[in-house]
Amino acid sequence: MTQRAVVRRRLSGGKVEVQVKRMSACSHDCDSCAGCGSMVNAGEVIAVAQDDLGARVGQSVTVETASSRVLKLAAALYLLPFVGLFGAYLLMGNASEGAAALAAVGAFFLVLLGVCIPLDRYLRRHRAVTLRVVALEEP
Repeated sequence: MTQRAVVRRRLSGGKVEVQVKRMSACSHDCDSCAGCGSMVNAGEVIAVAQDDLGARVGQSVTVETASSRVLKLAAALYLLPFVGLFGAYLLMGNASEGAAALAAVGAFFLVLLGVCIPLDRYLRRHRAVTLRVVALEEP
């Protein structure tokens, strides 16, 4: 996955702090598609990227991260609660509808609190998704 970013400052160890505009499925080609403009005021994300190319402060760069790793982490963080929800509902199939629904909702929150939130915190602490500067853009 590649994105455009602007270098905010240089850090030690060959790293830079970059500012990345949040991306959406929209191509931002509003002149040709008359789009909704929902991402015009999109927020900025500040991240740290490995820089082996020597980017300067204020320079536009292209940063890249491994797409497979991002997709695996997204699947874990977004799909696990729903697996718990439907798993509990299926296990409670012989119970009354109210008890089964309550068990499913309880399983959803248990998976969320017991797996997804700790996994998210671990990934943030250990920087499991890393960015790398792959191209410099000329001013």
